[in-house]
Amino acid sequence: MDFNDTPEEAAFRAEARSWLEANVPSREELAGLDEIAASKLWQKRKYDAGWACIRWP
Repeated sequence: MDFNDTPEEAAFRAEARSWLEANVPSREELAGLDEIAASKLWQKRKYDAGWACIRWP
């Protein structure tokens, strides 16, 4: 098994990391939200960016 990233895998990893750093809700954003509202906020961000789907294999 090769654990070294291809250039494409490295680019995907960097893109995903960058997106997460910019979009994971902060504690301040989540303050005062109940669990359902917080989940909807996170799901909407993922959906809007094309990172969410109904099912991922």
